[in-house]
Amino acid sequence: MQLNFISNAKFKKALCGFLSIQLLFVTSAIPVKEESKSDDSTDFSIVVLPDTQYYTSEKNGGKNEMFKAQTDWIIKNAAKEKIAYVVQLGDISDDGEKFPKEWENAAEAMYILDKPQAGYPHGIPYGMAVGNHDQTKSQYPLSGKTDQYNKYFGIDHFKDKPWYGGHYGNNNDSHYDLFTAGGVNFITIYFEYDSYDEDIENLNDWASQLLEKYKNRKAILISHSIVHFNKTTGTNEKGFPQFSKQGQRVFDRMKRYPNVFMTLSGHVGDNGEGYRQDGYAGNIIKSYLSDYQSRPNGGHGLMRLMSFSKANDLVSVRTFSPYTHEEEKDADSEFTTPWFHHTNVARYLDFNNDQTTELMFFSKGKWKISGQSDINFGQDGDIAVPADYNGDGKVELAVYRPSEGAFYQQDGRSVKLGQQGDIPVPRDYDGDGFADFAVYRPSNMTWYFNGLDSVKFGVKNAIPVPADYDGDGITDLGFFNTKNSLWQIAGIGNIPLQLPHVPGDIPVPADYDGDGRAEMAVYRPSTGEWIIDRMKEPLKFGEKGDIPVPGNYLKDGKAHPALLRNGKVFLLNNKTINTSGLDMTNLINLPAHVRRFFFQ
Repeated sequence: MQLNFISNAKFKKALCGFLSIQLLFVTSAIPVKEESKSDDSTDFSIVVLPDTQYYTSEKNGGKNEMFKAQTDWIIKNAAKEKIAYVVQLGDISDDGEKFPKEWENAAEAMYILDKPQAGYPHGIPYGMAVGNHDQTKSQYPLSGKTDQYNKYFGIDHFKDKPWYGGHYGNNNDSHYDLFTAGGVNFITIYFEYDSYDEDIENLNDWASQLLEKYKNRKAILISHSIVHFNKTTGTNEKGFPQFSKQGQRVFDRMKRYPNVFMTLSGHVGDNGEGYRQDGYAGNIIKSYLSDYQSRPNGGHGLMRLMSFSKANDLVSVRTFSPYTHEEEKDADSEFTTPWFHHTNVARYLDFNNDQTTELMFFSKGKWKISGQSDINFGQDGDIAVPADYNGDGKVELAVYRPSEGAFYQQDGRSVKLGQQGDIPVPRDYDGDGFADFAVYRPSNMTWYFNGLDSVKFGVKNAIPVPADYDGDGITDLGFFNTKNSLWQIAGIGNIPLQLPHVPGDIPVPADYDGDGRAEMAVYRPSTGEWIIDRMKEPLKFGEKGDIPVPGNYLKDGKAHPALLRNGKVFLLNNKTINTSGLDMTNLINLPAHVRRFFFQ
């Protein structure tokens, strides 16, 4: 490291790296008198502005008018879209330390957000990341310079903003903001670009203390580079992009904090878009990449609007340019994902994205779904296998046809997989948010998947019960042994429930406590009890002849014990679910192979 190239501010910041992180945190915090608040309604949006380097430098066909068109659109649509916050992803300039004009252009575009307007007395809240093109020397947070960034978007510019939380070290290269939207409190943490690990551990320590201090705030982590672009352009399915080096360092450290739910980044402009999701201990963190600088005309003003619906627990992404008025409609530019509750554990058989399980009937090609018109799809002999096959949080109708060894979806997609005697078990086995077609073959105790390698794992006299038992977002292969009530889960082990084996116990794994992990559980018809892992005592709920049909019936992110009895579905406390118009003799809310084993 050549100290003669370090600015005074950077030299002070370097010294801070040798001090305790406790001192760093205390000296960098700025008291917040009030935070930014949005409308109390459950819907709001966040704007994401990807790399603007060719707009501010006016290179490669880019124009600063494209940047100004983006922020002008924000001003004009703030009330309509309920914009709560704006994120700029770094590489604000192309070589701004050499050419200050680029920062003048950036200020001309961004400062318009500072102006008070109706509903925004302090301006529209925003934060800006530091990318490698904003540093000289590039990619080094300590030995590089960011004087121009801090001149225009430093501490002095933001210190009186009600949403501004504070900064790391002696400048604003890494900082955090606080805001509230839709009744949810947020913290956004900005990490300066650091691809050579020059200061990453101290920076991660600072961010960790913030996440602990603000543990009741949902956290968005922002850095210029976190993930690369999708392996398959035009879709978020089949093959996650890799983390960048810094992104991996940040994720590995921050994944333990359950308030982290999202990362945003740019930097990688070749294909422009990337998405991955990663689970840890019941929490799913979604990472979004958007960067269009490598497109014609420097990105031609493309930006993103991320709309959040608390009522439906969804995040919807829209990609468009207010400069050219184009809209990108492919599946990695315009898409919807669950926000907090995910289909692997907390959205079981949710047909209409209302966060609740629908009662579903299927027989001979006819579907009846609570609250919906009848649907004709499939034929006699098919097995109903609805699941979230496109990652949007709701199930799509699908059937498995044993006579053909094939899956069919209502949208026309079909996949040849399986043979007579196989058990269809579609689930998300790779953690990408999309259910995978899959079958278990008892004859050779092997699992077969569409697009994934087969797995030899089986247990005689056992029922397959795949579920996400450890909360990593990936379905675990599992069995319930009817001979001894032992649960055998791949990668986890052989696990008994706390009570002795009783013949006839029915496996009903689900997330009964809302922690993002499926619990091993059985319904015991002989005593009318639910025995749920980690629950101290069995739950007495059931009568002779009842069929267990647990589901997310109460819109709280948890599965609830439920029973089919005399054509009605009962919940605890004498609650019932409307079953009018449904033939309950063919209810599919209990998996077909489980129901067939115990009741047919």
